[in-house]
Formats: sequence, C-alpha cells, structure tokens
Amino acid sequence: MPDLRAMCFGDLNNVVKVIHAHDEDDGEAAEADYRDAGFENQYVLEKEGQIVGVTGYKEVPSADQCYWLSWTYLQPSHQGQGLGKAMLLELLDILRSQGARKIFVKVSDYEDPEDGKIYQQALQVYQGLGFVEEVVSDDFYDEGENQIILGLYLRDDKDQLEQDPEVGEEKPIISFDGLFEIAETEGAYTFSWVVKETRKLFGKRNFSVEDLQIGLQSVQSEGGRKVFLTFPSNLPLIHSPLQSAGFKYVGQLQNYYEHGVHEFHFSHDLHNLENTPT
Repeated sequence: MPDLRAMCFGDLNNVVKVIHAHDEDDGEAAEADYRDAGFENQYVLEKEGQIVGVTGYKEVPSADQCYWLSWTYLQPSHQGQGLGKAMLLELLDILRSQGARKIFVKVSDYEDPEDGKIYQQALQVYQGLGFVEEVVSDDFYDEGENQIILGLYLRDDKDQLEQDPEVGEEKPIISFDGLFEIAETEGAYTFSWVVKETRKLFGKRNFSVEDLQIGLQSVQSEGGRKVFLTFPSNLPLIHSPLQSAGFKYVGQLQNYYEHGVHEFHFSHDLHNLENTPT
C-alpha cells in the first residue's frame, strides 16, 4: 500500500527527480525552494520503498488557518492509478485535523507544442476534489501562459459562509520597500510593501500614484513586462492610486485572510505604461 510520510533532507534528490520528470524548470525551482524553506509540512508518497509522489502545504502569514498547496507531483509512470487523488485526500485530512479553514493551489495553463497542456490532468484532479477557480491572471508566467488559482474550503461551515460579516475598514500607511521578479515567471514583477506607524500630524497617509509610477518605470527598465499586486480587501485607500496608475482589477481570493476579508488581485501591463495618465 502507498504510504504518505513526512519529507526529509535525504529525500531531496528523489523528490526533484519526480518533479523534473514533468518539467525541468519546475524541478530546479522546487529544489531551490526546498533548500531555502526546508521540509516542514512537506510529504512524499512511497510505494514499495520508492518515492512516487510529492505534496505539502504552506501556511499563509497573518491569515486565519489558510494554506497554499505546495509542490504536488506524481511520477508519470504511476499516473492513472488513483494515487494522486489518494495522496491529496490524505493531505487534506491532515489539514482538517489541524483545524485548517481553506487551501489554495496555483496551476499554469501552459500548452507544450509537443505534449499539449501538461498541467491539465492536475487541474482536473483538483476540480474533482472540489477546488473552485477563483482568479485567473493572464500572461502571468509568460506571454500566453496564464495562472489559475483555485480554492477549497476545508470546514463544514456553510451557514457562516452565507452570512455577511461585519468587517471594519483599515487605513494604515502603506509604503513600498522593494520590487522583485516573481519566481517561476519570465518578466512578471511585484512590489513588496510594509505598514508604517501612523503619524497624526505629518507624513504621507498612503502610497501615491507617483510612487506606483516610479515602481513601474523601474520594472520596465529591468526588462519586466507585467506587474502583479495583491492587497487585503479591507483597505479602501488603495483603489484610487492603483486605478489612476493604470492597474486593472483581476479578481479576488474569497475569505483569504479570514471570513469576510478577501485578497484583491491587480495587474499592470507595462506595454500600456506610456499611455498611463500622470
């Protein structure tokens, strides 16, 4: 019988081989991620002493029991036997036993010229388990390669989800403190941001259109093609500068931070930067 167990450092080479069998770039990115972040909450599926699958999860910082599914792959020679679904079901049971509220997964819609849509089978497995599409970011990984984000509720709290919670708006001072190319993408960037201490008399209340334009121009100078930003849904002051700077609303991850507080997704195509009003 296949056995799902915790991953350890000694598994790394075999884990990378499983992922590499699907996509070389994914294998390299996964190895770097494991070496950097470690193996906490990561698992391998063993069958007859051989590692045939890999999965795991990562907790969302500053959120109420919300998680991302991490690298999840099955050895191609073992596909079509129900092992991938069984592996995920066991992982979801682990999360439920810990009180997890919701989990998300990111999937590429990449279509290989020879092999076709290489992630289509994984997408169908997720949908078969109840994952629902929530956000699609066009040209995220590369031109013509979109990112699909799906979510799955892990608690049986339908009554609570149908209620409209009272969520207070927050107006912190948000400041950008850096930009970087998003992992596993070609030319897609994001800005890192921090919340600064509120000052009653002096100082900017929030980031401005000018701040965004400086960041966009910096990304363009580095050869970037798109910028993607995310913010909690209870920050009303973000919308005006984002819209004025040419950002488009992409969608939202429902109840991401907590019940009633979603994650808003925005994007800016730098091909349109010259047409952005100043």
